[in-house]
Amino acid sequence: MPEKDVLYRLKRLNKFGFVVRSTYGYAVSMGGYDALAVNAFVKKGILKAIGNKLGVGKEGDVYTVLLDDGREAVLKFHKHGRTCFTRGKRYRGYLADKHHISWLYVSRLTAEREFEILNELFPIVKVPEPIEWNRHAIIMGKVVGEELKRLDLSEFMSKKEIKDLFWKIIEEVKKAYEIGYIHGDLSEFNILLDENGDFVIIDWPQAVPKYHPDAEFYLKRDIWNVIRYFKKYKIDKEDEKIDVDKIFEYITGKEPIHKFKETGLAEGQD
Repeated sequence: MPEKDVLYRLKRLNKFGFVVRSTYGYAVSMGGYDALAVNAFVKKGILKAIGNKLGVGKEGDVYTVLLDDGREAVLKFHKHGRTCFTRGKRYRGYLADKHHISWLYVSRLTAEREFEILNELFPIVKVPEPIEWNRHAIIMGKVVGEELKRLDLSEFMSKKEIKDLFWKIIEEVKKAYEIGYIHGDLSEFNILLDENGDFVIIDWPQAVPKYHPDAEFYLKRDIWNVIRYFKKYKIDKEDEKIDVDKIFEYITGKEPIHKFKETGLAEGQD
């Protein structure tokens, strides 16, 4: 292709935001990376249409989509340039050997990692169904519900139902552990509850294997985050088993090396 045609096309792509120009030339933008992933899904005969944006988080954008087979699903673009998350030990494990890494590549790696983890967990654990992955994007089965953070469970659930929900969540944490993973960032922000009282646990790219050197820390933090949310419903007052160390032992089958201390746990080893 003649140079003038190449430059013309690059300028057009730049105009539409698919590439960005710098001192060194042109590079694919995040919007351009989105377009490449969508194009790949369409060419594979998977994706038919993209609908509304469901949300924008610190780690990505989520959209409703329609698949070629007529099913509704969710499309998640990982966009980790928004957070300097490489400081976290959980991510350094698979980024440590990557030098001069770009945020596009980081986003691709985390999407690939989440897709692989979901494939191992689904359908045994209540997680989104992994359908397809390309570059920094994952297509997952449709998930419904609201973040626990946005809900007042006492408005539509009895105390017994709330306690049952707590233990059901712990059971899913246990199932994930038995498969080999600890969520690593579990909280009321990534547990979605639907109107039927069913739930799904989302956002798994930062999950750590249960043999990780800091596995006890991350599992205890996950347990504590769940307990902390449910404390406002006072279910811990009437159930002595709702204790971080006891639940840790229940999940892992072994006593914790260190007794749980609430102070400083949130900051911990990230």
